[in-house]
Amino acid sequence: MNAPRFQHEAMATFWELTLPSAEPAYARQAAQAAFRELDRLEGELSRFIEHSVISRANRLPPGGALTLPPDTLACLLLAAEVSVATGRAFDPAFRSLRPPDLPPDLPPYFLDPETHRLTSRAERLDLDLGAVGKGYALDCLADLLREWGFTAAHLNAGGSSVLAFGDDPAAGGGWAAGLVDGEGNRVAVTLRDASLSGSGTDEQGEHLIDPRTGRAAGARPRAWALAPSAAQADALSTAFFVLEEPRIREVCGAHPGIGAAWLEADGTLRAAGTLSVLVIADPRTRA
Repeated sequence: MNAPRFQHEAMATFWELTLPSAEPAYARQAAQAAFRELDRLEGELSRFIEHSVISRANRLPPGGALTLPPDTLACLLLAAEVSVATGRAFDPAFRSLRPPDLPPDLPPYFLDPETHRLTSRAERLDLDLGAVGKGYALDCLADLLREWGFTAAHLNAGGSSVLAFGDDPAAGGGWAAGLVDGEGNRVAVTLRDASLSGSGTDEQGEHLIDPRTGRAAGARPRAWALAPSAAQADALSTAFFVLEEPRIREVCGAHPGIGAAWLEADGTLRAAGTLSVLVIADPRTRA
């Protein structure tokens, strides 16, 4: 028997929840609750919604401050951690207009976790959580589903970010996911209590920017990240798209739960960290 699937549109993409349950009506109620939570999070995190928290933060004058709700604060703190870990290859505020005297290693805003306050250091703050917000929402939805008693589920945000916990009852093990090599062949990855996210020109166009330089990223067509949380995977896949191979391997080496895979311009699929373990058996993959 196939597990019930539920669909919704939010954050400019298509969401799908697969919820194994002996009671389809209960699964539907849980999915509806999850999608209500998703809409609430979009109302906080989207810069395209005029009255969202992020939009209000972007309208702050230099030195202006705003009290953040818990989810916005948590998402920004996680984004800051990934930014530090990748040497700003991921930076949700790189389009901000920085004052000339702001040191380059400081973000154009200050977060105070104790007071939940964000203070702008920018002449014009431009926060964009598009490369981490979907992942953060996936994590929140997974937590909600666990609260509803689900021990297994598969959550998909637009095909580019997936999160799975527990086992797929149809497979008798983890949930199937996959990478794509340069010839369009699928390289299987099994997810259990983890998330896989991808970034590339096929989804975001040819104008992805390297936050460290402000210039267009190189010719790498696609990159993926595997991580314990979807927010980490979402942000890291963006960073891995622009990072040089030695730095990708350095990030994976410093964080044992992280994996990376990427397509070279010639179609070669390479992998590092936990993803190299998962896909190394495939002859098309070079660790």
